[in-house]
Amino acid sequence: MSETKTTLRLTSSELEQIKNQLREELRQELVQRPKPAECAPDPYFEEYVEVQLFKDGKDYRDDVFVSCNGENCLIKRGVPVMIKRKFALILEQSARQDVSAAEYAGERRREFARRARELGL
Repeated sequence: MSETKTTLRLTSSELEQIKNQLREELRQELVQRPKPAECAPDPYFEEYVEVQLFKDGKDYRDDVFVSCNGENCLIKRGVPVMIKRKFALILEQSARQDVSAAEYAGERRREFARRARELGL
């Protein structure tokens, strides 16, 4: 497949006119795009669900702060509360990540102990 090169000679005023036209098209495209704040939230994530966070007298006694896209929620521990589903999902994801991190740390400790035994440390 061969390519054909075309040389186009424009005057500076023609070139400036094309630039201005492209700027205006880009400006219109940016103005017409919906901004994130203008987008309607998904009703599923806005529904209220009941959660109850674990509470003890030591490590798990403080309320839990959760934030999603600039919307904040402070969740009281030890009592059933109604919160938006999006906050409940964040809490679930956080709990799963805590479990994954603990498993990973345990694997690394076991690997370290095995290597230390191999090396006679």
